[in-house]
Amino acid sequence: MIFTVFFGIISTQLRVNSDLLEIMPQDSEIVIELQKELLLLEDSDVMVAAFFLNEESDPHQIAKAFSEQMLQESTFSTFIQTDLSFLFSYGIINLSQTDILYEIYENIQNLTNNLTGNFTYDFKIFEQIDNFIDSIYSLEQVLEEGDSSDPVSSYYALSPDRRIMIMGLTFNEPASNLEYVNYIVPRVKSILKNIENNYNIRTGLTNSYIGAYESNKTVMEDFTRTTVLSIILITILFAFAFGNFTLSFIVLIGLLVSTLLTLGFITLTFQELNIVTSFVMAITLGLGIDYGIHIITRFSKHMEEEEDFISALTSTYKGVISPIFLGMITTILVFLTLLFMGLPAFNELAIVSSIGLIIFFLVMSFFVPALVYMFKNKIKFGSLSFKINNFFKTLPHKISQNSKIIFIVIAPVVLIFSVIGIFNYINFSYTPPGLISSEAESVKIGEEVLSHFGTASFDTMHYLLRVDEDLEKTKKELMDTGVVKSVSSLPDIIRENIGDFPIIKSQLEGFSQVINNPIIISILNKYNLYSDSLKLIDAAARSSDLYHFTLNTLNILPEDLRNNFLVQKDGYDYLVLEITPKFTLWEDNGIKKFFDALGEEKTERIMGLPKATYKIMEMVRNRFYIPLLLSFVFIWGTTAIVRKNVIQPSEAMLSLILSVLSTFGVSYLIGIRATFVTVLTFPLIFGIGIDGFLHLYHTFSENKMNFWNSLKSITFSLITTTLSFLSFQVSRGDLLKEFSLTMSMSLGFTWLFTTIIFIVNREILRKFWRGKKKTD
Repeated sequence: MIFTVFFGIISTQLRVNSDLLEIMPQDSEIVIELQKELLLLEDSDVMVAAFFLNEESDPHQIAKAFSEQMLQESTFSTFIQTDLSFLFSYGIINLSQTDILYEIYENIQNLTNNLTGNFTYDFKIFEQIDNFIDSIYSLEQVLEEGDSSDPVSSYYALSPDRRIMIMGLTFNEPASNLEYVNYIVPRVKSILKNIENNYNIRTGLTNSYIGAYESNKTVMEDFTRTTVLSIILITILFAFAFGNFTLSFIVLIGLLVSTLLTLGFITLTFQELNIVTSFVMAITLGLGIDYGIHIITRFSKHMEEEEDFISALTSTYKGVISPIFLGMITTILVFLTLLFMGLPAFNELAIVSSIGLIIFFLVMSFFVPALVYMFKNKIKFGSLSFKINNFFKTLPHKISQNSKIIFIVIAPVVLIFSVIGIFNYINFSYTPPGLISSEAESVKIGEEVLSHFGTASFDTMHYLLRVDEDLEKTKKELMDTGVVKSVSSLPDIIRENIGDFPIIKSQLEGFSQVINNPIIISILNKYNLYSDSLKLIDAAARSSDLYHFTLNTLNILPEDLRNNFLVQKDGYDYLVLEITPKFTLWEDNGIKKFFDALGEEKTERIMGLPKATYKIMEMVRNRFYIPLLLSFVFIWGTTAIVRKNVIQPSEAMLSLILSVLSTFGVSYLIGIRATFVTVLTFPLIFGIGIDGFLHLYHTFSENKMNFWNSLKSITFSLITTTLSFLSFQVSRGDLLKEFSLTMSMSLGFTWLFTTIIFIVNREILRKFWRGKKKTD
């Protein structure tokens, strides 16, 4: 109890990290590559603030007020430039729309003729210079007119119906820094609250940071809620099965002690749970309580017969401690096979689950009986317990009498489901459902934004094109894959804003020659007029086509703007293209479909999280065969050694494999796909199911009169495990719900094989051999 209090206090510091990258070693090639790409793409983690406007709203005023408050936040980095034409507002865009250019051109021609001819002292040249400077001033005034001169105008974008305004925010810390996420999201929300009050509008957040904030908060709350619910449901089941409040209370204390000790160990060892270990308590509660059920079930039987605590407990230990211990060792071996995947998240699951099972075994085998002894005078089994016992005493006979019809019905159904299950497993999905509810703020706001902006998703990705490669050819190849909706590049943006480049170029060639004249440059510099506008004009004149103009433009843009379009990687310069897929990447196995169609070479040109997710899922899928094979070998080998034959372990493993495959078949029919989470069902069911088979084999060889008692303990063990996993149905994220449902169905099929099919098989074999003897 002292350790329980100590570890319980420590467990209050336990956190949950839902970052998918925690699955991988942080020094793995995939993670390092992603980190490098995120450094190149400085705006990769973007928080999107949405403002729902009314008829009186002034978007520019609201954006300005919001930007002023955000600039006071020291960790704020910058706003994403949503109006890309702003990048050219001080140059080429407005030049294509004004007649001042022609006036400048005429003044320069006159000035040039005098400067390059026989120069004589003539006051007329000063008049021409003055006209030239006046026209330059007029040009600068035109370029500074309009909203495009105000940087705030480039910080927001309006939906076509002007009902929603969005602003993209970046920060100095990544969204993977959970401590920072838990600070910045409430901070931004408080600023948005002020905006709501001041301008009578509704606001919200979506995309990065808020997604991480909600998923971590949701998983932690779900973890707490489901753990408490599991304990309550298991305690209620005990009260129902044994009809005694005192015994149920003792079991409750045992569950609390085991849970707090396990959570304390996790906190001391790993400090936090990851996306895989977030359901570890459902596993340890579901498996650990089995030890208590087997002991209490057998103990209650012996108490009825012997009415002496020590004798009953002695008989209980003789009857069940050996199969319980072997079951625990076998299950731990199954979990430890996950270590061979070489992935930190699965390593942690293996270690934490193994330690948790040891704790539950010790508590349920020794601590709970000690408490039972302390309160033995208050423990009386109710009449319901006797009725349940009678049911399990008659169950084997009823199954035996109907074995033929049961086999005829169940065998083809299991076979069909298993075939569908194999198909489901082969078509492993790379897009597991989310950890947060579909009703979460980030999801609902995102849906509203997408619907008003008329787009399918935020799934735009960055594609790297080496500057010496053919842009149009690359765009065509990408579109020909069949999975790309559009390809956008900086040349496209420039073309949309300035029109036909050859026409602009013809207008600017003479002007370019003049502004590169040393005398003119000195005049412009003297008057502070040699601006980026004129540099862009010169770049246009020197460029052979729009693509080369784009590259020349990048040399003029400030570095922070240039990095949005040009990156250096492995010694080469790459132009950044934006690719929009035809479908949502994060649903219906979109990531796998997209990157498989794209091909290996083009996949390497994509930057960011989608590519990393694709590679992570590829690795998990390929490496999962290792623990799957090893768990099969370990369980089969251990059972064969313990039982001293090969038929029993073969029967057990075939039954468990069919249980899981049938589950995957049913899951496929109801829309649940095999993912990196649901495939954990295989080793878990192997570990859980073999425990039941070991009890049956042990009872069959030692004392068949106790067979009904083993059926009862196996049934209640699987029910409590099922309740533990079903508790995740109250979670808000579909990921845990799907895993919960998959495990629960697998446990149902496992019960079918360890009770009904186990008896049916023996009855069919008995009739077969009896018939053969008569024939002989």
